[in-house]
Parts: sequence; structure tokens; C-alpha cells
Amino acid sequence: MAFNFGAFVGGMSRQISENIETEKEFQRQRDFRLEMLAEEEATKMRLASAAERREQRKRDKEQAGILKAVGFSDAKAAWIMKGGAAAVNQYVDYANAAAARGIDPDTMIASDLFSTDQQDPRNEAAIAATLGVDRSFTNETILRRDTDVMTSVLGEIKKPEKTKEYATLQAGYAGTFSLLQAAKEAKDQDEVDRLTGVLGEWEAQISKASEASKNEPEWFSKDSRTRIVRDALTLARQDQQFAVDMDGVITSKLQGREGPAAVAKLNAAASVASMAEVADGVTDQRLLTQANNLRRDAYTTLDKFGQRVAYSQGMDKDIKSFSYFKSDINNIKPIEQELIKSNRGGFRVGDVVIVKEKDASGAVVNRIKVYTGIATRRVETSDGIILFDYFHDAGVYRSE
Repeated sequence: MAFNFGAFVGGMSRQISENIETEKEFQRQRDFRLEMLAEEEATKMRLASAAERREQRKRDKEQAGILKAVGFSDAKAAWIMKGGAAAVNQYVDYANAAAARGIDPDTMIASDLFSTDQQDPRNEAAIAATLGVDRSFTNETILRRDTDVMTSVLGEIKKPEKTKEYATLQAGYAGTFSLLQAAKEAKDQDEVDRLTGVLGEWEAQISKASEASKNEPEWFSKDSRTRIVRDALTLARQDQQFAVDMDGVITSKLQGREGPAAVAKLNAAASVASMAEVADGVTDQRLLTQANNLRRDAYTTLDKFGQRVAYSQGMDKDIKSFSYFKSDINNIKPIEQELIKSNRGGFRVGDVVIVKEKDASGAVVNRIKVYTGIATRRVETSDGIILFDYFHDAGVYRSE
């Protein structure tokens, strides 16, 4: 049987051609399917992204609403939201803490671009500039927390204390005074102001009380009396340029300056005596006794100091460098001249003079005077001039 090679070749060619066309068709179909799948996936992604954006806008709207509800402006709320949900939750907590303290939450965020005019529209524009919105400012600074406000917001909230009740006027006044001193030491000015007002109310009630109620001998606690005396001495000694410790005790050089130290004690005694007068006709007798003791000790010291300076003519070892003696022993002046000089500021605390002065019998004697700066009496001169006597009398000066 003869083999037709031509027919064979022709048939094989047709078959190959058909296979190629089939393969191309398959490829086209596969590519189409892939394109369709890709388009479907892309559509799904677009739809998912759109849904996510809608959800984000919804969350943003909710978060913005929450931030505005707790007191933040639109622009500041937008700035907070840039930090995400965690930042929003954090600032909502801050805002609630601020509200508990009576602080405007909006003040927690500050910018150097703000105008001091609360109605100035540039305030919002300044914040918008920091958020990337139409920047028209050349001196831009980002928003930041106002640290002073944040410190107040994040501090502890004081729980209101239960109103304390007192059985007597004395207990109420003493208790309130103790609380006032504690507030002063804590430097809590708001509480100091409040308790000062409360103490004034107690004083008003005491003034209206019956005589039997006013006769109470103690209106301060022992601790309060100690504190009053200590504080009075501390301030008075500092006024006389003495260094003191926390208890008011003099720590600087005292030798030779006993006169000014005694004057400080006199001023402290006056302050303590004033505190002892709780109301008109009402006195804490124990505190008044302490004031009188301070005054008596001061006078005793001034007597000794004045005599020591006068008889040594200021040349005693410890006092020499202070130049306290201000008289010429050979030319002792009448008291009137020294009073005029003292009223014109011619002396300093601790200065000692010897003056001629008439005694009760009318005889002229020499007396030692220590300048204290504390007026003890009014004196009318022979010319009708009214002067104040700022001297402490330290006794008669005997030249022999």
C-alpha cells in the first residue's frame, strides 16, 4: 500500500494550526477571566475603601462632636483628632478633669499665633494653619499644651471636707484659727482667704455674744499661741536685720546689738497683744500674758543696754564698732532738742543719748535714753510743736 506523504504533511499542518488557534483562544479567555477578576477585586477594594472612608468620616464626626461637647473649638478638636482615637480619649479625660476644677478645656491647648481678642477670627485661622490648611502665616508655630493649665488639670482634686461643727464660740474661733495657720504654712492662698473670712464671721459672733460667753480666758489653742509668738518674733527680728532660723531664734551675731534685739521683742509683743484681743472686750488672757512677758523682758534688756553704752560712752568692746553713743558727755542737751532730732530721722534703733530732763519734783537730772523708733507719748514743746517721744528711758545717768 503506498503512503501519501503530502497528504500526511498537509493534515499535520492543519492540526498544528488548529491547536495553535485553540491555544490562543484559551489564552484570550484566560486573560479575560483574569481581567474580570482583577476588575472585580479592584471594585471590591474601591467599595471597601469607600466604606472605610464613610466609617472614618462617621467616627471623625462622632469624635469631633465629643470633643466639641466637652469644650474644644473646631480647630482644636481637629488638631487633637490628628493623634487618633487614643488622643481623643485622652483629651476627653483631660476635659472632664478640667471641668471638675472649673477650668475651660479649650485653654489647655495654646499657640503663639493666637490673638488676645477672643472674637478675633485669626485665632481659628492660626490653628488651621498648623493643620496644613491654606497656610497664610509666615510665623507658624504648632499647637501645644499649655503646661500651666495642664498642671492644674492633672493635679489632685481636693475632696470637699465635711463642715466642722463646734460646740462653743471659743472652740470655733480656736479651731478656725488653727486651720488658717496650717493653710498659710501650706501656702494655699484660696484656703487662707476663705478661712480669713470664716474667722471674721466668728469674731462678729463673739462680739454679739453674752458677757458670760466673752469671759472665756482662752480663745487659742496652746499650739496656736506658740505659733503666734514665734511668727511675731521672726518677723520683728528680720525687720531689725537679724538672721533667724525656722523657729525665729537669732542666728546672726548678737553681741553688741542687744538694743535692736530688744526693740524687735517690743514690736513682737505689740503684735502678740493685738492678736490676743479677739474682739471688742474679748481677750485671750494667756496670750496677753505672753505679750506682757515679752515686753517686760525687752524693757529690762534696754535698761541694761542703755546704761552699758552710756557709762562706757560707746567704747565697750562689743558695741564699739556700732557707734551707738550719740552724746557729748561734756555738752548734754535738753530732751526737747533730742526729740526734735529724733522726729526728723536723726537716730537709728539702738542709738543712746544722755539728756537733761526735769523729774517729778522739777529738778533737772541727766537721763539715759535709748532710741527705739516706737512712739510712747506725745510731747508739746515750748513753741507749741507736737512731737513724738521715740525713746526708752533707761534710768538716771550719774556722772560720779
